Amino acid sequence: MLAGLLLGVGLMGCSPTKPEEPAPQEAWQEDVRSLKEATVTLYPGHCAGVIVADGRHALTAAHCIKGAPGARQSVVMRDGKVLGGEVKVVDPQRDLAVLRFDTLAPVHPLPVASSLPMPGEALLFAGRNDRAIPPQDVELRRLGRCPSLPDVPRALFTSLRGEPGDSGAPVVDRHLRVVGLVHGGAACSIAAPTAEFSPLVDMLVAEVARPDTPRGVGGAGHSEPN
Repeated sequence: MLAGLLLGVGLMGCSPTKPEEPAPQEAWQEDVRSLKEATVTLYPGHCAGVIVADGRHALTAAHCIKGAPGARQSVVMRDGKVLGGEVKVVDPQRDLAVLRFDTLAPVHPLPVASSLPMPGEALLFAGRNDRAIPPQDVELRRLGRCPSLPDVPRALFTSLRGEPGDSGAPVVDRHLRVVGLVHGGAACSIAAPTAEFSPLVDMLVAEVARPDTPRGVGGAGHSEPN
């Protein structure tokens, strides 16, 4: 009987154990790292953007883009690498623009959320990579109309503390989905929602997969995603 008991104890000691999940702080730091690696700085210029979807596209603020669709626009990545690309869509009403890179970005791109976050939801903001600003846990305080975004009924009013030049920097949810881009307002705390652009990004990604597709999707200077 004693031998059987000892054998049972031995088997318990050799039984497989579940891998430990990352501690909350470790998971948060990993999310910040992924967010910062996907964040880019427009060059020339003083705005930010974020690499999304297939790694060939990026979102930024429309007011940061000086040219029309078809114009050239470069970005600088966190490691200093410069990526060249083309402006595909500029939507001043939503203050959103889409860039397409000439080559695949060597980072893990972030998905674009297909629905709006809910007030009270916890979000994450890291800002531009060329600034020594700590990442921020951000609260979505409310959805509402911003005077400088009159055609956007549900802009994101957040608790983030940004600075001039953070325009176009991504705000993500806890699944690292891009829910908004910094637009402005007091302490740059208002973000333009990106959910309505999700189908458009999908369409542009499909266009890359089908190179015979006619050029100029939304390229007349202004795109209205459905």
